[in-house]
Amino acid sequence: MSLNLEKSQKLYERAKNVLVEGVNSPSRGGEFYKPCPIFIDHGQGGKIYDVDQNEYVDLMLGFSALVLGHAHPEIITALQRAGNKGTHYAAAAEIEVKVAEKMCQLIPSAEKVRFANSGTEATMAAIRLARGYTGRKKFIKFEGQYHGWYDPFLLNCHARSAYTLGTRKDPISIPDSSGLTPASLADTIMAPWNDIEIVEEKIRQYKGQIAAIITEPIMSNIGFIPPKPGYLKDLRQITNDNDILLIMDEVVTGFRYAPGGCQEYFEIVPDISTFGKAMGAGIPIGAVVGKNEIMEAFSWGKVLHYGTFNATRLAMEIVDTNIDVLTRDGNAGIKHLHTIGDKIIAGLKDIFEHRKVPAIVQGFGPMFQLYFTQKDSIDDYRDYCSEIDPDKYSRFAHKLLRRGVYSTVSNGLHSIACIAHTEEDVAKVLNAADDAISSM
Repeated sequence: MSLNLEKSQKLYERAKNVLVEGVNSPSRGGEFYKPCPIFIDHGQGGKIYDVDQNEYVDLMLGFSALVLGHAHPEIITALQRAGNKGTHYAAAAEIEVKVAEKMCQLIPSAEKVRFANSGTEATMAAIRLARGYTGRKKFIKFEGQYHGWYDPFLLNCHARSAYTLGTRKDPISIPDSSGLTPASLADTIMAPWNDIEIVEEKIRQYKGQIAAIITEPIMSNIGFIPPKPGYLKDLRQITNDNDILLIMDEVVTGFRYAPGGCQEYFEIVPDISTFGKAMGAGIPIGAVVGKNEIMEAFSWGKVLHYGTFNATRLAMEIVDTNIDVLTRDGNAGIKHLHTIGDKIIAGLKDIFEHRKVPAIVQGFGPMFQLYFTQKDSIDDYRDYCSEIDPDKYSRFAHKLLRRGVYSTVSNGLHSIACIAHTEEDVAKVLNAADDAISSM
């Protein structure tokens, strides 16, 4: 099945003259999208439309930022309201107090809030805060987890050949980028996820040196890998027992699984949490929240965190409206995310079973990913690197594109539901998936 991309192809050739690889983030470029990236013209609700007038059910949603879908009318009104009053002051404004109050009411770990401009900025600030508060410099990061492009986090984020990873107890730290200095990575301690015994060993090995453990509540940089039963509570207990801070990176999961994020859903209260993506419903925003005593270390003369665009009026108006839409009528918006996501997940599982395809779908509620594998589950980064077929997944995802479903073509990302998705959209996704898999 062909897809007319004539205008996208022409724009791509033009873009390569002025943009690196013709795009502004490698994950959007020609390395992933063949024969060219799809240039989008506009979005409406749960769909997007490219410059060649192709329509797609959008399961990417701005790399999981557009929790309300595209051009939600209340977001448009909020944008206009912010524009009429001025989008940015770099001064105190009531709207930032209002939004912070709402976040403190919703998020279990939030006693104080500090706004930033993106998820990466939030995690950068969080690790500096943890180091400044504890006076210790090292932190534990888990294989396969991505916390933004800050230098100390850029180890073992992306898939590698399994034979390069070392043993589980002594992982080989592999930088994900050129331009990193050994010093910037020296205090990052690698460990496999979903294995509490190795975390305990690392804590004993570096006793008294570890400021924090940072973790996603659900691994979402290599698809969708949930925590094993009890794992997050074990992490909370072991950090408490050893006077180590627990940082929960909810940049992806926040404002999606529950009003208070995965920490509410899994009933875990970390010391520090970070948010972004869905928080801003498509507007760049980030936040660090945490216990009052810890957050006060951001005070003047202690842990430095500046930002000209921290808490712009534009972003605050959007976040305020977004929270209201998601939580009104007994959290109806968030419940809809779960309903739509669960229906797509169940339908995909039925298709693979009926077609007798060796594949699994991991996820629940608003987020999911599928893997072509012989295994019953993918439980960590090492499983991902050794047990799945990412090339087959990419072929499948490109077939979905040609059938009007815009999902990630990288197995390392995941698909997302938004509140604008309908039963009709679910049916289109499942019909496209069935047709795509039958053609492989």
